[in-house]
Amino acid sequence: MQPRRLEEGDLEACATLFAQEFSAPPWSEPWTNERALARLEHFHASPGFVGMLALGDQGEVAGFLLGNLEPYVEGKLFYLREMCVATHRQGQGLGSELYRALERELATRDVRAVYLATGRGIPAARFYQQLGFRCSEGMAFYARGLKH
Repeated sequence: MQPRRLEEGDLEACATLFAQEFSAPPWSEPWTNERALARLEHFHASPGFVGMLALGDQGEVAGFLLGNLEPYVEGKLFYLREMCVATHRQGQGLGSELYRALERELATRDVRAVYLATGRGIPAARFYQQLGFRCSEGMAFYARGLKH
């Protein structure tokens, strides 16, 4: 299976996979298809959107990744916002194949680096480390919840 660019018409099927995967451990977040679609549509409509999609043998979404290009001092950065591979397809090289397709796409767009945020102790962290990502020593990710 050859990954291809993710298009607007793919978003609904990607949202279904996203809601299914991120509602399960280790994330266990309460995603619905509608909320997932709103998130993916937001990224798709944002400037600099780039996404890659892999389909399974039956034409179903097996995995995808997406994010946005950002101008920087020299060239561009790419913020990898979401990556999702169906549980039954994990560990088979699909995620690595999707990421390599993304890198080929980014090489044509003067992108100097890719960055992302993920949990430290989950399988995704090890996956990204195997791709050559390193936890930044000079940067920190900060978050603050807001009261409702």
